[in-house]
Amino acid sequence: MDFSKYSAILFDLDGTLIDYAGAQKFAAEYIVEVLDLEKSSDTLKHILGFLGGSVIQDLEACKPSAIEPGSTEMRQAFSKAGLGIEPVEFIELYFEGLEEHGEPLPGIIDLLSSLRGKCTIGIVSNGPGSVQRKRLQKSGLMEFLDLIVLSCEVGSAKPDPEILRYAMKLANSKTYDTLFVGDSAGSDMGAANAAGVDFVFVRPDGDFSAPGPRVFELRKTAEMMKFFSDKAV
Repeated sequence: MDFSKYSAILFDLDGTLIDYAGAQKFAAEYIVEVLDLEKSSDTLKHILGFLGGSVIQDLEACKPSAIEPGSTEMRQAFSKAGLGIEPVEFIELYFEGLEEHGEPLPGIIDLLSSLRGKCTIGIVSNGPGSVQRKRLQKSGLMEFLDLIVLSCEVGSAKPDPEILRYAMKLANSKTYDTLFVGDSAGSDMGAANAAGVDFVFVRPDGDFSAPGPRVFELRKTAEMMKFFSDKAV
């Protein structure tokens, strides 16, 4: 398969183009250091588990379901998770740590370089604008991008298809010539399917069991390179 029919290729950011697991680990270690918590693998594992849960993920994505950091509900969520930490400070430190890590995944710079000038290249990501933009700057990917659409800036978060539709308006593309590439079945594939655009499912662990339409499955985003030729895209 080649991707020559697409005038716009839109990418999820975290886990698709840049290392999200590494960024979360960096942020968790930053929290432990600043708050002078016990430096153990168990502490780090506990914090990482909480960061990956819906409480923080919904907040990070600016979803309507997100709990306000200073609310009683958020304090209760921290207490239930066994974290005797002030939520507002914890969340501020998380974002401070997160924005300092923007490592591109292997082969991504070569991939985007090969696409540049051949189609519109865009980012469609859930996340705070300032955090994601700083990470993109650190990653060295900014120069390849024609558009950046972030959930906290536009008021719509994947899997809501409106965030993809907004990106398509910026790209001046239609459903039939837009491709979205992502690593999440719930948010990425869900948004693509709801918006009616083709989807490439990237799973480093090789688990493609999640149901839903996709035009291709890859272990690494950079593997898209093998489908490119001088005439493709």
